[in-house]
Amino acid sequence: MSDVNELLILNRRDLEGLALTWPEIVDVIEDAFRQKAQGLVTNPPKPKVTSREDAFIHAMPAYLGGSDRIGLKWVSGYEQNHAKGLPYIYGSVIMNDPETGRPIALLDGGWITEMRTPAVSGVTMRHVPLSPKRLAIVGCGVQGRRHLEVALSEHPDIEEVVVFDRSQDAAEVLTSMAGDRVTRIASSPTDAVDGATIAITTITVPLDPKLDCRNTDENALLLPVDYDDAMATVAFHEAVTYSVDDLGQYGSVAGRKYFFDFPEPVTHLAQVVAGEFEVPEKGRRMFLNMGIAMNDIALSSLVLDRALERGVGTTVEFP
Repeated sequence: MSDVNELLILNRRDLEGLALTWPEIVDVIEDAFRQKAQGLVTNPPKPKVTSREDAFIHAMPAYLGGSDRIGLKWVSGYEQNHAKGLPYIYGSVIMNDPETGRPIALLDGGWITEMRTPAVSGVTMRHVPLSPKRLAIVGCGVQGRRHLEVALSEHPDIEEVVVFDRSQDAAEVLTSMAGDRVTRIASSPTDAVDGATIAITTITVPLDPKLDCRNTDENALLLPVDYDDAMATVAFHEAVTYSVDDLGQYGSVAGRKYFFDFPEPVTHLAQVVAGEFEVPEKGRRMFLNMGIAMNDIALSSLVLDRALERGVGTTVEFP
């Protein structure tokens, strides 16, 4: 992209057509956390605005100094979209030239969000001592499906997949993706996580009552992708390790918007990836990965490079 008036547009079809594998995606996110551990990442807490109740729009800028990549994700989540037959998440990613600041690409941020979120969970799975046999997923929407994919990619030895969703159809779709493994559709969220060695929650409407996770395997990995909507405060307090993906982002909302009466995190994922914190082998390990811009820009950089190599996307004159 040498023309100073060219902007590359990559829509969902373009991004899906690149056929990136989960190991490729998890690798690039893992590298971003290594850069973060080295102090090479600028990732301010994301501000929120909204035009409706039960909705959010976040501005998420980041600069990765190790790979010299900079950009912004502008992403929305509207719960009421489900009733309209629309996606819960919409988003756009703008990538800039780090030398001049010129916008060089516009990407479908919905797809980026869809893929980078489970990839962070995949990074977590790589660095938590684990011999997973039973995977539980509560919430069988897009994130539930993607988390199943990445979990089976990182831990192909998983033997059983148990799921729960308010929609029987969604639950059946998820179990159909588990291959020849034993599958079961649970009768409740509590039933779903019973005996789980990995418990993942990806809901958009809070549970009542929430999961205390005391019936999971005693050495389970707990991944509340949905913040504190599904897992109870006691589950966080009783975990032998409580980690977040970014202390600054966590501190900007803890006790004000979310995570009331929660314990202080003992570490963050970059420290774990860099080997600066040793995750205990025993006890329930809780990893709350909230979603930070660094990962969106890391994945957007990968797809941008791949698209340029293959001549994928639409170029328009801009600015």
